[in-house]
Amino acid sequence: MSRRWRGETSKSSNRRLTIKIWLSKNSEVSVREQLITQISLGIVSGDLAAGEKLPSTRELARRFQIHQNTISAAYRLLAEQSLVEFKKGSGVYVRENASVLSNASALERLISRFFQEAAEEGFTLEEIKAALQKRLTAKSPPQFLVVESDMELREILIAEVSNATDRRVEGVSFEKLPDTIQRDESQVLLVFDKAENSQKTLPPDKTCIFLKANSVSDSMTDKARPSENDLIAVVSGWEKFLELAKMFLLAARVAPETLVLRSTAEPDWKNGLQTVSLIICDSATAKELPNDERVRVFRLIADVSLDELRNSAG
Repeated sequence: MSRRWRGETSKSSNRRLTIKIWLSKNSEVSVREQLITQISLGIVSGDLAAGEKLPSTRELARRFQIHQNTISAAYRLLAEQSLVEFKKGSGVYVRENASVLSNASALERLISRFFQEAAEEGFTLEEIKAALQKRLTAKSPPQFLVVESDMELREILIAEVSNATDRRVEGVSFEKLPDTIQRDESQVLLVFDKAENSQKTLPPDKTCIFLKANSVSDSMTDKARPSENDLIAVVSGWEKFLELAKMFLLAARVAPETLVLRSTAEPDWKNGLQTVSLIICDSATAKELPNDERVRVFRLIADVSLDELRNSAG
């Protein structure tokens, strides 16, 4: 019988948390950090909706056999990051504006602010309508432009967008964006939570598409996995990918001695990979391992965002 990746879904008598949580007390990563990371990714990916109530500290402590103070500390740090909020006598909830990417009201506020600022600049309603009509009926741009200052992350995003569409995809850092955008008609793509950066660097007439984060729990659940003694390699040029993959694999009860971490920044990173049973990597690294049946690609961009790009390209 084949084995599957399996996480535990936190639940109570009348509700079910919409993300699966993996926690390992034997991991090199602290339980508090595991909890913070998984809830943060759940909010960014949309698995946790605005206003959703999180499990109580007592419930999580009982389910995972950990101290309530550890969970309380995690919730406090999430609150400091404006991702959750405490409601006296009720519990901990995902903040309404924790993920501006998935909040429809945020779009309405942007539109209202646009009309207000345009009116303050002296433009009439007819002029605003004409400009909007021109923008909406314009031909699709010739390519996508991924804006991300982390070069390794940018290469992964470019690979994922290229695999999902038939358009040319290029990348640029936020630092070089102002110069690039003046001579480029590309559709700008911004990663996950970079809305604030875009407001500082994009000209007012330039629109962008925000790429939503893929769900970690959806990526791992029900995937076939090797036996307990088989070696698993995690390979990427992005250090954060290696850290996150290792954390979730350890929390999913993969023995640490069966994990092999390789950075493609090392010249000999392929050495020894022939001995592993499974290779977990990002989309950019997968191109370096063609036709290898052991490769399992974990994407960073959610399906809903890739579908949006395909539709815009059409």
